[in-house]
Amino acid sequence: MLVKSETNTMMGDFWVLRTELMREQCIDNIKALALDGKKPYQVQIKSCTERRSDAQNRLSHLWYSEVAKQGKEYTHDEIHCRAKKHYGVPILLAENPDFHAAWQKAIQVFPSYEEQCDQLLKFFPVTSLLNSDQMSRYLSDFQRVQGAKHKLTDPKMLGL
Repeated sequence: MLVKSETNTMMGDFWVLRTELMREQCIDNIKALALDGKKPYQVQIKSCTERRSDAQNRLSHLWYSEVAKQGKEYTHDEIHCRAKKHYGVPILLAENPDFHAAWQKAIQVFPSYEEQCDQLLKFFPVTSLLNSDQMSRYLSDFQRVQGAKHKLTDPKMLGL
C-alpha cells in the first residue's frame, strides 16, 4: 500500500516507501513533474523511524485501565499522565533535543510533580512522540514496575 499525503501546493507530497511497488509509484510521480526551468522542485530522501504500533498503543491503554481498576487510587488518565512522567519523559529527554528544550520551558511554569502530572501532562505530548523502539522500552519499564504490584495483561495476547 502506498502512503502518500494529501497536501497543498505549498507543502508538496510526502511519501513513505516500504515496497518496490511504492518506490516505482513515487518515481513515476517524480517523472510526471513538469520541469520548465522556472519552477524548481525539491526532493528529500531519508530513512524514517516507525511510530509506535497500534498494538503497543492498545496495550498501554489496557494497562492504564488495569492499574486504575486494581489500584483504585488513580483514574486511567491519571495513570497515563504518571506513566508519561516516569517512563516516557526520561526517554525523550535523552533522545529528543526538541522535546528536551520544550520540556525545560514547560516545567518552569509547572515546577512540582503534582502540577506536571495533573496539569501539564494532560496536554503535553509524550507517548505520541515515541517511535516503536522507544514505546517498547516505555512498556517494558511500565510492566517491570507496575507488574510487580498489579496483574497486567500479557503483551503476547496482543501480538507483542
